[in-house]
Amino acid sequence: MSVTGTENTPPDPKYLDDLTRELPTLRCPSCHSPSMAIDDNALRCENCEAIYPIDIEHRIAALTPNIVADGTKGDIKAFWGDLYKQLYANTDNDMTPEYLEQAITDVEDIFLIRGQNCVVEMPYKSLAGAKVLEIGSGAGSHSCIFKRYGAHVTSVDITPERAVSTAAKLAMLKGGQGIAFNADAESLPFKDASFDYVYSNGVLHHSPDTEKCIDEVYRVLKPGGTAVIMLYSRISSAFLFNILPRGLLTGEMFRWPEAEWIGRLTEGKPKFDNVRNPITRVYTKKQMMALFHRFQILSLRKWSFQFDNFCVPRLTQIRRWVLLKLGYKLHKGGTIVYGQPIVPETPLEVWLGQFLGFGWAMKARKPETPMETGK
Repeated sequence: MSVTGTENTPPDPKYLDDLTRELPTLRCPSCHSPSMAIDDNALRCENCEAIYPIDIEHRIAALTPNIVADGTKGDIKAFWGDLYKQLYANTDNDMTPEYLEQAITDVEDIFLIRGQNCVVEMPYKSLAGAKVLEIGSGAGSHSCIFKRYGAHVTSVDITPERAVSTAAKLAMLKGGQGIAFNADAESLPFKDASFDYVYSNGVLHHSPDTEKCIDEVYRVLKPGGTAVIMLYSRISSAFLFNILPRGLLTGEMFRWPEAEWIGRLTEGKPKFDNVRNPITRVYTKKQMMALFHRFQILSLRKWSFQFDNFCVPRLTQIRRWVLLKLGYKLHKGGTIVYGQPIVPETPLEVWLGQFLGFGWAMKARKPETPMETGK
């Protein structure tokens, strides 16, 4: 799937109005010029003349740098596009505004149960009027929560299918403002100091250059703005007792650099292609602090543990069966986020998550002035 101009589709005045309203925030992802214009259903850089197609039908513009779409970046798009088809395509095909409204209510509830950074570190009920950027929006549910509470949401995803999915949901959902772009976190198509909040959940550790992504987060935040970022934890049950043993048993860790062999063993398997997950990184607390050294750290919390985070065959199914027998219920909020209803973390799992969780929830502030960094 690609995001391209749609010659036979009549222009959507509302979308073009929304896109025009974003022009003062955009910059060319190739030459970084702030001079962008809309010409013939495409975005054009008035400096380098690069053309970025607009898909009017799907309310999406492709603002990725003009680089060859192969190699690692191409594999990233292919793998996450494959996973989109596995988990979300059928739900999206049947999506209605009424279903979406209820689904976002359910998602908010399951996030509260899980203690997810979307509803803990983000002041999501106080975002009215705030400019929020989500990097790696996936199927769009996190961005929808922010929009529902009145935020001006801008969402980006390097995978075209996921960007389109987010754009469709933002257009359906009531409240706030929302627009999505097909864009690369390593070269965000936005001017400096454009957003009050930058949010990303489990995405930037899949980039070829995570440090560059964090630099981009810093750049596009307004002084005093807040970043809420989730990256994977090395000191976790998922890594130490699942991924690492499987790396040893399969021999993958001896064939590939660390980020590549961890990638091949995480996030699932391809179904429609043969491309494995190219990259997954894990971080210690010290490494997290180093990544965010330019920020003022507001909090760093570990979360996301389940009793299936161990290298035991069919443990996920066993956990689900046991918890259902104990009276726990499937939560339908899992469908729009995880592709099916799930049994969310039990209170004991939530408590253990602070020690063994796979997710680092980082909340950090961009200093008002460079003097606040201590440099």
